[in-house]
Amino acid sequence: MSRLTFFLSVLFISGLIYAQSGRPQILYSNFIQLPSGDSGDVYYTFKIPLNRLVFEKGSDLFLAQYRISVEVFDSSGQRFVTRAIKEKIIQVPDYEQTSSSVIYSEGLLKLDLLPGTYSVMEILYDYKSDRELKLPAYLMSVEPVKNILSPLVVDGSTAECSNRLVLANYGGGLPFDENKYSFIIPVRYAKSDSMSVNVIQNKDTLYKAVITNPIKEKISLGECGGKVIIDTSSGSIAYSLFTITGISNRIKEGGFQIALSEKDETEKQEKFQLGCKWIDKPLSLRNPEMAISALKFIEKDSVISELLSGDEEDYPSKLFEYWKKMDPTPETEFNPLMQEFYTRIDYAVKNFATITGANGANTDRGKVYIRFGKPIDVDRTSDAYGNIIETWTYNNPQRKFVFVDKKGTGDFSLISG
Repeated sequence: MSRLTFFLSVLFISGLIYAQSGRPQILYSNFIQLPSGDSGDVYYTFKIPLNRLVFEKGSDLFLAQYRISVEVFDSSGQRFVTRAIKEKIIQVPDYEQTSSSVIYSEGLLKLDLLPGTYSVMEILYDYKSDRELKLPAYLMSVEPVKNILSPLVVDGSTAECSNRLVLANYGGGLPFDENKYSFIIPVRYAKSDSMSVNVIQNKDTLYKAVITNPIKEKISLGECGGKVIIDTSSGSIAYSLFTITGISNRIKEGGFQIALSEKDETEKQEKFQLGCKWIDKPLSLRNPEMAISALKFIEKDSVISELLSGDEEDYPSKLFEYWKKMDPTPETEFNPLMQEFYTRIDYAVKNFATITGANGANTDRGKVYIRFGKPIDVDRTSDAYGNIIETWTYNNPQRKFVFVDKKGTGDFSLISG
């Protein structure tokens, strides 16, 4: 077995073991129109990573509390129109959850807005730190009531307290990851039980079909089990809900289009522009040239030189094709092996940097971590000279690595393994 093949097998077995390091997004938010009559009910949905909040230790839980406000003005930003406010208290059992960028608090607010263009400001107030964060104002349009509404991205799970569909709730877009998502298309007054669908990305048609057998429900949006859901218990208008499945894993990062029309009415096609975003994309993967250079931990210099030859605009596709050859899920666009490798690099950079400023990924501990992942046990002792000894133990495969910090700078040298 070659060194690269061995490394890749270890990498895949280990699985994803920690959240992305680095500064997370402050919040994900979206405005969703779901009319209950001729005027629009507009829902504001939000999702906040827990590491954007300040927690205090209680008797047996960590507690946070925040208030989110949405202030709506006319398009000039001068005349106040309305506001909506929600407060939430968060309780989590352990400290690691408080620092997570992939565990969230989420919810929604409801506004009654007439068609038009508005200036919107989002304000997040954290009670524990007594800090208020005002996000930059932006323009938002409320469209006249349409028959075919914008697709809703649902994550395939059901909320704990019901069998209702859960919104993915990442700002209205499709997350780029391993999970399978569906698109729910609400139609107010369906003329048939068929809908023509085209999904297009970069001029390529990813999906073209006629979907049938819609579910007819009176729906609204609500909250259940800490999630935002499609609620079938409080709506006033019965929608025909068409579902697109089996396409989300074929969509790449970036924009894409869903074109919809009822059967025999293709000239009345509605087109919706959506985005696909890698929510927890490793920082070390965001610059294609640096991401290719980082392959030095597992590849020959000649391979890296070949990938870096040619135009910079080709780097992303070359990097993608390199990892595609070793993709454990080649039928999907998302490559978990690629995600794991660069996530390990992020972790090494952050956690194994030395006092002298050495890049953590280039240290002996960093290199071992990148190749083998998180050890099942880390034991710290000291030798007769007062040097700190760190021993890492792995089970699959069974390995043991011993490091020593001879200078007291955090630069541990590998002495056995």
